[in-house]
Amino acid sequence: MLTLIEKIIFIIFVITSLALAYKTFKRMFQIISRGAEPISWSDTIKNFPKGIQIFLSQQTLFTTRPIVGFIHALVAWGFTIYMLVNVFDVIAGFVHGFDFFPNTIAGFIYRLFVDIFSVLVFSGVAFFLIRRFISNEEKLVISDPVYLSPEAKNGVRKDSLLVGLFILFHVGGRFVSASFLIAQNQSDAAQPFATMLASLLQGMTQSQLVLGEHISWWFALGLILAFIPYFPLSKHAHLFMAPLNFMIPDDRANKGLIKPINFEDESIEQFGVANMEHLSQKSILDSYSCIMCNRCQDNCPAYQTGKELSPSAIEINKRYYLNANGQSFADGAEVPLKDLLLTDNALWACTSCNFCVTVCPVGNAPMMDIIAMRQDKVMMESDFPNELTATFKNLETNFNPWAFNQQDRTNWTEGLDIKTLAEDQGGEILFWVGCSGSFDARYQKVSQAFAQIMKKAGVDFRILGTEEKCNGDTARRLGNEYLAQSLMQENIETINNYGVKKIVTACPHCFNSIKNEYPQFGGNYEVLHHTEFIDNLIKENKISIKNGDTVQKLTYHDSCYIGRYNSIYDEPRNALNSIESVKITEPKRNKDEGFCCGAGGGRMFLEEDAGTRINEERTKELLSTGAGTIASACPFCMTMINDGLKAEEKNEEVIVKDVAEIILEHIK
Repeated sequence: MLTLIEKIIFIIFVITSLALAYKTFKRMFQIISRGAEPISWSDTIKNFPKGIQIFLSQQTLFTTRPIVGFIHALVAWGFTIYMLVNVFDVIAGFVHGFDFFPNTIAGFIYRLFVDIFSVLVFSGVAFFLIRRFISNEEKLVISDPVYLSPEAKNGVRKDSLLVGLFILFHVGGRFVSASFLIAQNQSDAAQPFATMLASLLQGMTQSQLVLGEHISWWFALGLILAFIPYFPLSKHAHLFMAPLNFMIPDDRANKGLIKPINFEDESIEQFGVANMEHLSQKSILDSYSCIMCNRCQDNCPAYQTGKELSPSAIEINKRYYLNANGQSFADGAEVPLKDLLLTDNALWACTSCNFCVTVCPVGNAPMMDIIAMRQDKVMMESDFPNELTATFKNLETNFNPWAFNQQDRTNWTEGLDIKTLAEDQGGEILFWVGCSGSFDARYQKVSQAFAQIMKKAGVDFRILGTEEKCNGDTARRLGNEYLAQSLMQENIETINNYGVKKIVTACPHCFNSIKNEYPQFGGNYEVLHHTEFIDNLIKENKISIKNGDTVQKLTYHDSCYIGRYNSIYDEPRNALNSIESVKITEPKRNKDEGFCCGAGGGRMFLEEDAGTRINEERTKELLSTGAGTIASACPFCMTMINDGLKAEEKNEEVIVKDVAEIILEHIK
């Protein structure tokens, strides 16, 4: 129990700590409030159960790095228990003889949990400190410091060390305090680890034990009071900001959805993001949620192939700039983002694969910041790579990203007796062919194969033919939102005029746009990817599958836009596995951890001149499976992997086929 003087001093420290903490927390939320697109706090509060559930379960840590995630979860759970422990320790210091249910089962369980989790938290934090500062694990660092701002370069390791040592010393101090108390009372069966330490203190006098208990009590609780004002500035803020991040209504974390710009609103003066204050409030809050684990880099195709882009650096640079300059920003200073969050080269390196969004354990979405910054570059500054000039022009005039004549969209149908909706408005489903399926010589064969499968299954389908235009994905991911919306709205008007309810497409980019983004503009349809459709046809016995003459060893490449964007992993594999003579060998990175082909985000139309080529790295990985056939379900992926095979001089030995082509070969 504390003396009267100690109680007075402690109360003064508490008041001082809370006053300073109020100031830093207030500044944090002033900073967040400078952002555009205000957070709906009323809707956020309604999601409180979701935040608590994520906080307590720590479920988001287990998607990748499961072992490390489990250790982190133990630390988080232990630290959560310590919030309650600290309250009881303060009461014990102020109330003579206080002990939390000392002779009850509840008290026994409480002390046992605290004892066990003290050791677990101490060990876990020690593990993380060794991992970051002694073994210098590659995954915990950003390979090239050029990605980081000056503030971030100096702050990352310092902050990680301070937070780690704080937890280590706080838990250690409290554990030692419990040991001094046990040594005074001989033993406590509920605290076996603390009792072991207490056995080393048996030579001390009672007064020495009491003094030791007081010193360690002050050390443990004093650290808490010293840390609270620093908390909002530290990476430890993620402890509370991450659950809050998940509570804020935000579709980005689910589908990588781009929020549409209302071009009819004449009050909007800025399209996209040029300055820090143009970022949404949610995006600014992301920086305070970041745990700096760098998971977003693990499979980032740009980062992993030596480009300048680090999705982790985007959030880290935000955080440390705001820590250093937050007051001036909160007071209204304009903060241009050029070269602050990322370089121009990094901006255009993103393939929009969505890995950084889906893998982030705290709900951040750095990819969305990249797209918003591209919008500013394209629509406000007309500052974009030269190659895109032709791409945008082709989309505007030819309604496809190449220079093909719109009147040639139906050339692939020759001899197949396929009707357009203009010719016959019947049909149960619209086959959305897409630009690649219409014009690319290789992917025209996929369109033909899928059309033949539907005919064999008796599916009554139609196409739009020359009325179909690019779905808008390429323009949208490149930041040309105005052009994208023009294409999307024109397509929606056409589709709606025909009363279409159900659409199937063999292009993941078309699929994702029409399924998830067209509803933003009044286009609401049931949309299936052709691998889903084929899987259904097989399950419903509308087509029968035969075996090949020999076992066909193949590997399947997951497209980002049907995989991470839409969680379609099993359907293409189910279709392929329906052929008993086919043996699928998975590449090292597959399904939700699959590696991008390098063509998304408009990268299909940009040169790749930094680091190694993404498609070649992915192709090598697919070749390492030993498969003679690489199955794909995306026109961009097929092109990129074929180019990768040529680069590896394997195009004569290994072939790339779409799932539809493989199934057609095995239909009875």
